[in-house]
Amino acid sequence: MHMLRLVVSGLGLVACTTARNIFSLQPDRQGTHLLPLTHGNAPDQKLVERGSSPRCGPDHGKCPEGKCCSTAGYCGDTKNHCSSPDCQINFGHCDAHTTPGGPPTDKIPRPHIGNVPYGPKFIRSCTTPGTIALTFDDGPKEYTQDLLDLLDKYEAKVTFFVTGNNNAKGEIDSPEMPWASLIQRMYHSGHQVASHTWSHQDLSKVTQDQRRVQLLWNEVALRNILGTIPTYMRPPYSSCTAESGCLEDLGSLGYHVILYDIDTEDYSHDSPVLIQESKDIFDRNLASRTDFDRPWLVIAHDVHEQTVHNLTEYMLKQLIAEGYRAVTVGECLGDPPEFWYRKDEAFDDRQTRKSKSKNGVAKTVSVDGMCGGNVTCLGSRFGPCCSGTGFCGSLSTFCGSRCRPENGNCGDNAGTVKGGGAPNADSGKPTKPAKSEGKSLQLSSSVAIVILLFLVVLMD
Repeated sequence: MHMLRLVVSGLGLVACTTARNIFSLQPDRQGTHLLPLTHGNAPDQKLVERGSSPRCGPDHGKCPEGKCCSTAGYCGDTKNHCSSPDCQINFGHCDAHTTPGGPPTDKIPRPHIGNVPYGPKFIRSCTTPGTIALTFDDGPKEYTQDLLDLLDKYEAKVTFFVTGNNNAKGEIDSPEMPWASLIQRMYHSGHQVASHTWSHQDLSKVTQDQRRVQLLWNEVALRNILGTIPTYMRPPYSSCTAESGCLEDLGSLGYHVILYDIDTEDYSHDSPVLIQESKDIFDRNLASRTDFDRPWLVIAHDVHEQTVHNLTEYMLKQLIAEGYRAVTVGECLGDPPEFWYRKDEAFDDRQTRKSKSKNGVAKTVSVDGMCGGNVTCLGSRFGPCCSGTGFCGSLSTFCGSRCRPENGNCGDNAGTVKGGGAPNADSGKPTKPAKSEGKSLQLSSSVAIVILLFLVVLMD
């Protein structure tokens, strides 16, 4: 899926089709814009089996009942066909059509309180000197727990722009998924939870009713989890033009529309080598500042491994070394925390949802490839299935007859999760990273030497 480049004008955000960024960067806001980029939110698109699959889309019409229209315009029922945001919502079924449970939020009062502008104005820079607001879009996903652990280590606060149901991750408020507990952890750790819509649709290209659904459904899911709804949001692809009515609609729903002034472009640099470019972008911007303590608003994505396991710690170290504080968007704008959310007074907090196992105990996502008890493989980087021997993976060894359904998915359609720890089909255990293998080999060699020396002594 190619990115939209949006240029700020007096009328709003005007869409172009050249690169990811939402506006032409000023001389002190650097990025790289050599080629059209692929957004990190979109899953890798496999070639769709054409064969006898009927066509769909603007030139072909809708798919048969129950079939999804892929981004390439073919009907089918695989994840590549049905996963949002690539699934074409107007021409067939999509996972985005799954409605979150619970009462609607459209009756919640939405006064514009505080000094931070609401839509139709948009915000792309922080105002509090000495602060940097790191923001993470598109999650939660399998790396989000590691990110929260890292932020705890540095006592840093960030903002998560949460998407309700994208990239086949399931609904964020589903008790069968691990996302609700992660979002509650964000909230209770002092991070800011904001909206990135229900299924990551381009808000400039959908109808007004569809635009409201994207915001209101995500509100219902977040209210089910936290008991509140956010007042801050970021449009997917940072696309929200005045001409489409998007900015006015977001203002009427009581949202602060948040953009950014540093784009790390991590979505196109998710490898140990390429991620250096995102680090360089961050460094170039900080080095270009004319005021020592000028604030920054940074965009990244917690759905990428290198962002979580490499780039974020680098940015934290750099900003600390430069005398900055890592804060939420609300704090960097001088907005009191009580203005970041709206309370649904009609909702009983006892109804808030957590990710639960069958016995009702909250589950923890596996961080080491092991599962069982209250540890689930759902959302882990090792794979969604928990084998009979208690290890996460995605092959038949993990997802087959001895798979533990209470600790993950099971069966032929369990699906796969990208990331490290590739499973070993013979053992039902995840393959260790190279470093761990080296340690195991060292230990085995040492034991062998000791045994050999013992035998030599006996022979003497």
